[in-house]
Amino acid sequence: MSSAGVWLLAGGVLSLLAMQGGTKKKAEAPKPEPSAFTRSADGNRWTVRNGLTIALQPDALRPDGSPRGLIRIGLPLRPGREPHLLNFVAVEPVTMDGRRGLSELEKSPTERKAGLAMWFDKPIETKDFLRLTIRMDRFENGAHPYVVAELDKRRPLEVRFEVYAEPDSAPMKMCILTSTMGNYQRLRRLHLKDRVVSTSEVLPEPLDHAFSRHAVFPLSEMKRDKLGAYVDATGDEADPRVLSESIAFMDWWAYTGLPFTQYWRQPNPVDKDLRVVVNAREKYYGQNVLIPGGKSYENFELNADFYPGQVFIYGVRMPGGPETP
Repeated sequence: MSSAGVWLLAGGVLSLLAMQGGTKKKAEAPKPEPSAFTRSADGNRWTVRNGLTIALQPDALRPDGSPRGLIRIGLPLRPGREPHLLNFVAVEPVTMDGRRGLSELEKSPTERKAGLAMWFDKPIETKDFLRLTIRMDRFENGAHPYVVAELDKRRPLEVRFEVYAEPDSAPMKMCILTSTMGNYQRLRRLHLKDRVVSTSEVLPEPLDHAFSRHAVFPLSEMKRDKLGAYVDATGDEADPRVLSESIAFMDWWAYTGLPFTQYWRQPNPVDKDLRVVVNAREKYYGQNVLIPGGKSYENFELNADFYPGQVFIYGVRMPGGPETP
């Protein structure tokens, strides 16, 4: 066969292969998995898919974005709704001389307004978790903590908090993270290892406008599981909307969500001096209105002596969910 015939044959084979799809296309790269975390346009709010929202002022999760000096925790209060504020977390460091800072009530030294300024540093995001460093003003007692909040798509109804001290901080005896708004859901039952403690049982005295004294429960009274130690707080109402009808004129306080369980836990290794601390109110803060159904827990927290990287985890459990976190 002539060389011209060889080239003609080769050309025909290539043409046939092309017609039959013999030249393979490059496989398309798999589409990246959508992020489990969404951020508001101003960067002051983050949400984990099917889970909690964490936000800082001036983000709303409340109509006017107030009060300041608080970490906001929210979620849809009923299926199909947008995220709504459920509780606040305040930062309250105690210095070695016993003075307790109050992030919500102190005046910001940088902005001269009630409530310390708080802001997010640049986030660290992976496929499974989001870490948010929360910086804040220095407190009047000299304490200057910062907090790292972590959202994890594998545990979407929890926020893991780690507490640290800035280099210019006065030494801290404790750095307390306290959920401050148990009155909103009307939390009245504290679930300990061997008993359930109601507000009327542990804090029976009349309160009028005041906060009650603190009730303290040691680690030995906390529930334990393979993850660490934890304590639950719940309401005593099957459907909170019923009692909320009596305060419908107070739109903000009229809770219409599900009867969630709110809890704090500390993972292993658990601090040996860990304790549960609560107080109560019988009238809403700043209002001359009785809480329907009676007094309820307002502040709910774990505390122990401070060390850098100390962990406290706040979580929410759906009605009918597993008993342990």
